[in-house]
Amino acid sequence: MLLRSLLSVERVFRKSVAAIDAAGVKQVLILEYQVPLGCCVHLTPVYEALKCCRPEITISVATYGLGVQLLRHSTYVDHVIETPTPTVDLKAAVLSLRAQLKALNVEPDCVLTGASDQRTRIALLAVLGAGGWRGGFNLKAATLYQRPLEYDAGFSLIDNNLRLAGVVGCQADAFEPRVFFSQKNADSARALLAEANPDGRPLVVMVMQGSGGQATGWHTSRFSQVIRHAAERHGCAVVYAGTASDAAGIDEIREASGGLGTSIAGRTNVTELAAVLAMSDVMVTLDTGTMHVGRAMKTPMVVLGPSWQKPLEWLPLKVANVRILRGADRDTVPENYKLDEISAESVIGALDDLLRVYAPSVEARKMRVEQSLSLIDHMVA
Repeated sequence: MLLRSLLSVERVFRKSVAAIDAAGVKQVLILEYQVPLGCCVHLTPVYEALKCCRPEITISVATYGLGVQLLRHSTYVDHVIETPTPTVDLKAAVLSLRAQLKALNVEPDCVLTGASDQRTRIALLAVLGAGGWRGGFNLKAATLYQRPLEYDAGFSLIDNNLRLAGVVGCQADAFEPRVFFSQKNADSARALLAEANPDGRPLVVMVMQGSGGQATGWHTSRFSQVIRHAAERHGCAVVYAGTASDAAGIDEIREASGGLGTSIAGRTNVTELAAVLAMSDVMVTLDTGTMHVGRAMKTPMVVLGPSWQKPLEWLPLKVANVRILRGADRDTVPENYKLDEISAESVIGALDDLLRVYAPSVEARKMRVEQSLSLIDHMVA
């Protein structure tokens, strides 16, 4: 009833959206409020796709929290608008979005939502907080969208998101995630790595259990075997990345590895972490948000994937500098499951292969930094 009432009021007080064709779109507003790190990273290809196809389009993104951090230095976004999340306080989000769009003199021709943002309250923010027609993914509130999309399980999350480009008349080719950082972020990353790797040795970043609570942990003894191999066979310095909540688990693994390496858990924000990964030579990582940032940095990595999650949706299956290890598909997670089917020997073999094909070099690290270094700061007035 509420949705029908809103649509009736809209038809009375707003111009017809039927007359607005995709080619006429000049200003796009994208709503992003489901903000696990992986979801945020997997929406970034859309911004580049739109800018490559239609450079004249102004792209504004309304988001909060981690979404703001991730997009703060993006060169493919024109405005980052921070509001309360509509999933908690719809009224506050509407008022904030309206006020900021007015202050920026932005009048969206269309409002889009990605595949991770299929929430009715996010759709209602599009109706109540901005003008223009609406397109994108939403299951329960599809009637609020003039150009709705249905999630296709035969595509990856990135490829589903890239279908948003088609809504505004762009045929998007394959685009990879992109995360940008500032010079200040780069300087902070260099300071951390100078502390962890004063001799300038090849650098491996180890990424343990993320803070999402999913069953993606690995055995401490196996991590220890890989860490010792990287240090003894390849002469690598070891850095442990993660959030502050990961610190205790990291300390346990570090102690089991004879005290090798330095933990930077909880010592970086998202864009500083991106700079650290760009300045590293290789990663060994579980399927966590940090892995997705590493993919955006184009850092070679070994990924330990869970067998209970279908790999197509999230994992970088066709990325040349990524080696993915996982067991046979399963529908349930056994008790105390810790990626049991992935051996230390298989990870060591994949790591050796990566270091052979993508030999650590100053030039490679410099290239990764330069492709993500940005002079833009959307959060500075």
